[in-house]
Amino acid sequence: MLEVHRELLLDDARTNTYRDAIRQVVTPDSVVLDLGTGSGILAFFACEAGARRVFAVDVTHSADLAAFLARQFGYSDRLEVIHDHSTKIGLPEPADVLVTETLGAFGFNEHILSSVIDARARLLRPGAAIIPQRIDLAVVPVEAPAVFDRHVGFWRREQFGLDFSPLAVFASNAVYVANAGAASFLAPPAPVISTDLATITSADVSGHAHFKASRSGLLCGFSGWFRATLAPGIELSNELPGTTHWNHAFLPLESPLSVEEGSPIDIDLETSDGLSWRWRGRIGSEPFDQMTLLSGPPCYR
Repeated sequence: MLEVHRELLLDDARTNTYRDAIRQVVTPDSVVLDLGTGSGILAFFACEAGARRVFAVDVTHSADLAAFLARQFGYSDRLEVIHDHSTKIGLPEPADVLVTETLGAFGFNEHILSSVIDARARLLRPGAAIIPQRIDLAVVPVEAPAVFDRHVGFWRREQFGLDFSPLAVFASNAVYVANAGAASFLAPPAPVISTDLATITSADVSGHAHFKASRSGLLCGFSGWFRATLAPGIELSNELPGTTHWNHAFLPLESPLSVEEGSPIDIDLETSDGLSWRWRGRIGSEPFDQMTLLSGPPCYR
């Protein structure tokens, strides 16, 4: 647990960008709700910004870290740590500000959509500020044979004299965390899903992106990343690998396809709260349809 939070605290871009947003939004009258508080760092920033009261929620034992540190930092008089899932709690008064860094490599992986929707309905004042305000996803078709081979192609090779190739279909229906690199891009990146956390009403979201291949190559899948608008003029993104602790997402095809310069590439992307993903579309005249529901064989029981 400490190692996880050490890595997060080492991410200066992530941590300082959230600090700037909290300083911009939180006032001495603010009641702040921190969802997924972890080490408590964002809750401590809210106290630092002068918040009147802070509720820090985490279902994991990270809550114990936050409570311990709150006492060490002298914030326990106005910071209450709640060790539970946010959907199972109530607050003694509604919050004016919600802050959460439940973001994964592809934005929604830590179920930020459903937790914010629930908090807006039950735990916040009408019109409460939400950090982040919005989350946008972008994708790009990539020629990334090494990444594809590591995660999918591996299963197509004989292992210890045994044919594991039937498992390749499952491997091609999973979302991976891997950086393909800008040199692999077969077209300029494009936005695919945009969400406004102040108004979104469903954790099931979808979008479409269209590309024309800017060069010939072997299309192995799609790289993806997020851009989060934390407050006006303050953004956080993992678009450029190495600038934050987040890597890119990689959505493979079942089999790589050759494309020529100018070839049309279309992708429809769907997710249910980051729990499941589906990416389908056409590469030239060839259709593809992948989904994480097919990332493993049916349970035999």
